[in-house]
Amino acid sequence: MEATDTDVLPEHLQSAEDFLDFFKVKYDPEVVKTKRVQLLRLYHGVLERYDPPLTMEHYRKAVRIAYGSIKLGQELAFADMGCGTCSGCDV
Repeated sequence: MEATDTDVLPEHLQSAEDFLDFFKVKYDPEVVKTKRVQLLRLYHGVLERYDPPLTMEHYRKAVRIAYGSIKLGQELAFADMGCGTCSGCDV
């Protein structure tokens, strides 16, 4: 059985700021304010690269990598996220 976010992470983590604060990642609030969706997309993209079961260290690294990438301007804006295999969104 694979671990999921709900198995490992506290329920109160909802926003990008929540994740950054929880994992004690120093961040610029203005960067996060304007890039929170991209940050969370990157975070989930990084997590998909890890083999299960995921540990707290995987989640911590994913948050740090995602924020570092956003801060450096390396965004996923229109990167292939597997779209086309589902329905129900306007992307």
